[in-house]
Amino acid sequence: MKKLYLSALAVLMTGAIMTGCAKSESPAPAAASAASEATEEAANPPSSVTITHTLGTAEVPVNPKRVAVLDYSILETIDFLGAAPEIIVPKTHLPEYLKKYKDDSYADAGSLVEPDVEAINEFKPDLIIIGGRQAGLYEEFSKIAPTIYTSVEYTDFWNEFERVNLMTAEIFDKKQEAESKIDQLKTQAEEIHKAAEESGKKALVVQTNDGKISAYGPGSRFGIIHGVLGITPVDDTIEVSKHGMEIGFEYIAEKNPDLIFVVDRTTVVGGSDVATKTLDNDLVNNTTAAKDGKIIYLNPATWYLSGYGLESVPMMLTEVSDALK
Repeated sequence: MKKLYLSALAVLMTGAIMTGCAKSESPAPAAASAASEATEEAANPPSSVTITHTLGTAEVPVNPKRVAVLDYSILETIDFLGAAPEIIVPKTHLPEYLKKYKDDSYADAGSLVEPDVEAINEFKPDLIIIGGRQAGLYEEFSKIAPTIYTSVEYTDFWNEFERVNLMTAEIFDKKQEAESKIDQLKTQAEEIHKAAEESGKKALVVQTNDGKISAYGPGSRFGIIHGVLGITPVDDTIEVSKHGMEIGFEYIAEKNPDLIFVVDRTTVVGGSDVATKTLDNDLVNNTTAAKDGKIIYLNPATWYLSGYGLESVPMMLTEVSDALK
């Protein structure tokens, strides 16, 4: 009898243990389900993505087949990422480093300032990408196709640079590639910042426009030189405005910068007085920058026409880095 009782007790204990094991393993089906969903999502990626930008929100197809790109910075990022949609692009003043898009295999959208809306409509794009120069046409373009706005706020350049490039990369399913390049550029920028601090040099950034001169300081369209790369401005009271603060040669002589960075708009849009001619006078030639050979003529194609893509920013960082050597 005692033996029978012990056998029954053993059976009951075994059952309890088995029940406990079953309860402790109960999350396994949920984990398996989550893994299954992740695998399914990888096998069947979303066909569209919701993009929120400064001017609104748009439902955008992933890897769109036909794209109107009216922002050279984004064009170069698409190029860098290896995405290959059919493209219509403004060919007037197209930068040299993007010259492949001058080929007849790419449709012409006119110019950045005056895009050919009719040609874009006839192209029947799946997506339209616009920059600051076309902001006023946002509503009109949105009637043609989903439209996103990719211009940046220069007062927060680096975060804005990351935002628009990762947004573009998400559309073309290339986010990992973009993140890797941005991390690389961030490291390079930090190295330049350190070199700038150690140099102790002060700089003036100017844009010349057919004989006229404007100064740009921190927070401006060329403010990356000061804010991100750490070169001290020779004048920290330069007012931030779209076209810079108008200055004369006497101002340059008075401030006497160690470095003068020059963006020559004339060579891009046309005119008779290029920067080298404009700045060739005694007041400028007697500055420390001129005497030390540190008047740096930046590439206006990257600094003026684009300036925040994954191909232009590396070139811009290299130019500033070289100026500090």
